[in-house]
Amino acid sequence: MQDGARPQRTEKVFRFLDEYFGNRVIALDYPKFTGPGMDWPPYSSDLTLFDYFLWGALKDTVYGNHPSTLDELELAICVARNSISVQTLKDVISNFILHLRHLIFSDGENFEIIVF
Repeated sequence: MQDGARPQRTEKVFRFLDEYFGNRVIALDYPKFTGPGMDWPPYSSDLTLFDYFLWGALKDTVYGNHPSTLDELELAICVARNSISVQTLKDVISNFILHLRHLIFSDGENFEIIVF
């Protein structure tokens, strides 16, 4: 689920994904409907840089300006993206690597947010 949006987890959607992607799909309840694929935990740790940092950073800036048209939204996203410094991105990547190492150490279990 991304920002409160309901995921498309119906059998029809899973069958479509299975037809095109086979056992390469990772999704909550996917194997229950299709057999192959990998089940995604409902409250998994952020395993991509986008989930770990980018979506939250962009969302706060973009929606803080209350865009009312698609053009305003697109402009706000571009401005927010361009405002992230190279040093911030380097720091995020370093911390993300530590985050992944901690996740491996905890054997994939959820853990408290740790500021590195």
